[in-house]
Amino acid sequence: MNANPLSAKLTKLMSSSLDDPKLRTSLVALSDFYSVNALNSRHHLRGQIELKATEANYEFLAELEKVHQQFMELENEMTLMTRSCSEMQQRLDSANGQVRSLLEQTDALREQSEIGAVRQTIMEAFLERFTLSESEITILCSTAMDVTPAFFEALQHLERIHSDCKALLITEHQQAGLEIMDSMTTYRDIAYDKLFRWMQTECRTMNRPDGMVEIRQVAKQAIQALKQRDTYFTSILEELVHMRRNAIVRAFLDALTRGGPGGTPRPIELHAHDPLRYIGDMLAWIHQTVAGEREFLESLLDRERQNLDPEMVALQQQVASPMHLIEQEATDAEIIQALLDQNLEGTSRPLKTRVEQVLASQANAMVAFKISNLIQFYAATIGKAIGSEAALSKSLQDLSTVSMQVFFEATGQSSQALLRRPESPDAELGPVPALKDGVQQLKEIMKAFDGAFVQEVGPEAKAQEFAPILNAVLDPLFQMCQIGAAHLSAFHRAVYLMNCLHFAQTALTYPFTQAKAAELEKQIQEYVDTVVEEQHLALLSQSGIAPLVQALELKDESTPLSAVPRMDAVSVTTVLSRLDRFLESVHIDLSSSLAKIVSSRLAKQASRQILRMFSAAYRGLCEAVMDPRNRYEYPSTILVRTADEVEMLLMEE
Repeated sequence: MNANPLSAKLTKLMSSSLDDPKLRTSLVALSDFYSVNALNSRHHLRGQIELKATEANYEFLAELEKVHQQFMELENEMTLMTRSCSEMQQRLDSANGQVRSLLEQTDALREQSEIGAVRQTIMEAFLERFTLSESEITILCSTAMDVTPAFFEALQHLERIHSDCKALLITEHQQAGLEIMDSMTTYRDIAYDKLFRWMQTECRTMNRPDGMVEIRQVAKQAIQALKQRDTYFTSILEELVHMRRNAIVRAFLDALTRGGPGGTPRPIELHAHDPLRYIGDMLAWIHQTVAGEREFLESLLDRERQNLDPEMVALQQQVASPMHLIEQEATDAEIIQALLDQNLEGTSRPLKTRVEQVLASQANAMVAFKISNLIQFYAATIGKAIGSEAALSKSLQDLSTVSMQVFFEATGQSSQALLRRPESPDAELGPVPALKDGVQQLKEIMKAFDGAFVQEVGPEAKAQEFAPILNAVLDPLFQMCQIGAAHLSAFHRAVYLMNCLHFAQTALTYPFTQAKAAELEKQIQEYVDTVVEEQHLALLSQSGIAPLVQALELKDESTPLSAVPRMDAVSVTTVLSRLDRFLESVHIDLSSSLAKIVSSRLAKQASRQILRMFSAAYRGLCEAVMDPRNRYEYPSTILVRTADEVEMLLMEE
């Protein structure tokens, strides 16, 4: 350890860092009063530093004195503030006591005010719910004010009050409910009487054709409202029916005699010379009127009720509406249908009179049938709109029946004329012109029936419906053919009648004629059988084996065939020797005989059956010859050809 103090100081100084902040601050402070680095100054440095520290302490003490003085002033101020706060606290305590009492009084008053407000609200709600305003009473009861949408709003309010009074009757407020209901009933009666009289006047404006009537929304609402009063509603409907029926009848007569506005369209009766157009135009006008009248009534009765308040609709639905027009609690659709029936009833008489006049002068069966189909079409179409029991529907059904009677009468007269002067067949045995004309008329009738039949029935019912018509046309034609062919031979008569039936059968191509076609096919087959039988006998005769077959059929079973006269081996051999010549020309001869059969199908069928019968007869003869019981010697030499060979030659195409 170094004991030299100077060396220690130097070492300390040398080891000191000049960047030490404390050292730098000390040097800066020292530079303020230590300006001369002399020996004397260094000797007195400590004293000067201590002096400077003493002066600094005196200055600090002086400043603290100022701070102390300020704190004393602040203390005085705080004392004054404390005193003021105490006084204010006392005043606040006093005020709090007074305010607490005031708040208690205010709360009590507020509670009383709230109770009063609730009572006022209840009273206002009660008055609004169970009383009418002066303006509403005036609207409902004053005859000087017209019926407007405001009337129905007031009436709706009245109905709601009347309904709500029922709820009061089951509470402790029964007396109030009875009094309110009594007053509302009076207003209600006056309001509905006013509405009824207004609607009566409104109905009188609906006396024009439906296309010219403008239905106001107010009228629709009035109709819906009057449904709650059965008597008023029924009276209004009767008034409406009276006006609309007269309007439709006038419009129909104008369409018949005067035509449309300005002459367009032209009067229907200008076409009275054309029965189909005349009747068709009348029925078309009525059909169009039915559609327009339905649209008018649906609009008037507001069937959809789209513009009514739901609550009003609910109130109306609670009230039953028994009317003399329809069943009790009828729907709007039933009401409309009943009104349509009565509104259009007036057209039945002039329509029926004119159609019957046309039918009375009608002798053409085809025209009468087309008229019947036309009436049936409109009867079914109009019946869907107004019902089959409506007066107009029944009139159309009667006219359809009358027209069919005219058709049958005209057909019967034509049939009687044909039967009085029946046509005879020509040499070709084809259908006579009268039959062709009758079948052509039948084709037109079937076409008209198929296109105009509108009833929703099945094929069997449709066939049953047409059967009388078919029989009325065809049966007389076939009777005429039979009378005309009476002088012919059985073969030619069968061919002729077969051709006539086949000609008629080819026309029966509709589903509703299939039963008749099958019936004719059976009759045709009967005539085919006659042709086959006659021609079979002819072939037996031509081939020369007719006596052999006849002898075979008539012989006694106990007698051998060879013992029968002209059935000995020589006679049989002689007859059968000519068979080849017959077989060579049989097809040509047969085709010539059946050439007059119009149907190639029937001719081929008859030809096959004839040849089969001949083959069967020859086979029977061969079997009899080969039978030992018939005592033929060397039977194989008798038969020129076997039964199989003959069948093969005959049946080859």
